[in-house]
Amino acid sequence: MSAPRSRWAELGILAASRAAMGAQFQVVGALGPLLIGTLAADWTELGTLIGAYSLAGIAIALPAGWVMARIGDRAVLLWGVGLMGLGGAVLALAPGFAVAIAGRCVAGLGGALLSIACAKMVLDRFHGAALAPALGLMLMAWPCGIGIALVVLPLLGTDWRAGLWLSAVVCAASFLPLWFLLPRGDGGGAAPARRGGLLRSEWAPLLSAGTIWGFYNAAFVVALGFGPAFLVARGWGTDQAGIAASLVGFGILPLLPIGGALAERWGRPVLTVIACMAGMAGCLLAVVAGFSPWVSLLLFGLIAGPPASLVMAMVGRALSAPSRAFGMGVHYTLFYGSLAVLPPLAGLARDVTGAPEAPLLAGVAFLGIALAAVPVYLRLAPRSTA
Repeated sequence: MSAPRSRWAELGILAASRAAMGAQFQVVGALGPLLIGTLAADWTELGTLIGAYSLAGIAIALPAGWVMARIGDRAVLLWGVGLMGLGGAVLALAPGFAVAIAGRCVAGLGGALLSIACAKMVLDRFHGAALAPALGLMLMAWPCGIGIALVVLPLLGTDWRAGLWLSAVVCAASFLPLWFLLPRGDGGGAAPARRGGLLRSEWAPLLSAGTIWGFYNAAFVVALGFGPAFLVARGWGTDQAGIAASLVGFGILPLLPIGGALAERWGRPVLTVIACMAGMAGCLLAVVAGFSPWVSLLLFGLIAGPPASLVMAMVGRALSAPSRAFGMGVHYTLFYGSLAVLPPLAGLARDVTGAPEAPLLAGVAFLGIALAAVPVYLRLAPRSTA
């Protein structure tokens, strides 16, 4: 097993690469109004560009788990960041929507490889009381990258291609620490993959937890991707709207690494998930109703933190060690499927209704579905994981 100090250092390297992925994911949302009429014809196409980053994950997630069990975690990570850099360059060079979609799909394929490998590596290296905070630290890197993108990219003004190139370069640069600093070999908690995939008893709790995770993340993405456009429609400047929306990404950071651990210590993880997701829905409704976006979006991000590591811990506890590689592939298939389908539906809601708030109301509906899946998980999961 990795020494305690080295496994936390490895976690830091993984987190840095996930921050680059978060910034790349958010680049389309951060530059959204500038891309309408250039790379996207309407809001549905913009939502499709946002969701396309996740589209490749649907196809690659299951085989990625199989490949990872055979060529190793480190190789999958390196392939992932390499494809992220390549896809980012294609997007920056894109003359129109079709090439832009191709670039987003290539980058998203790399992001999927990175996400699946990172999740498995953390589950291999951390156990017991250390699992929730380790998952929280890994997960917080993604919204941190998103928040940085929302603050930095609007500073480039109307030069949206410069923003796309900056994102591509950051992703390519994240290859170096993974190559030089991440040791070869798997963590001590790794186990040979089980032939045939999952145990029959593992499927139902895994699918229900994956549903919670997918719709919860879709609501978070909708708030980030369509929040700036909603504020611009209300008369805000692009830079001010981006900073306000970045509060979602930065607001999640304080409680993401420790919120789940505290909930586990208090013995109320499920109640925490329910309360926080209901609160997130309330914050989106508050923004639509005209309450201060500065307060509502910051609070949305803050209470979005605890459920992240708690739901991922549900996934990890539903899987035995030999099932992790394939099980994480199944989990991320649901995750990427949700992010590929749901943001375009949120964008379609605006195109159909003409209402700037329609995507945010779609996010409220997504959180409602996630909440409805919680009792399903409790019914299906072993009592010790509930």
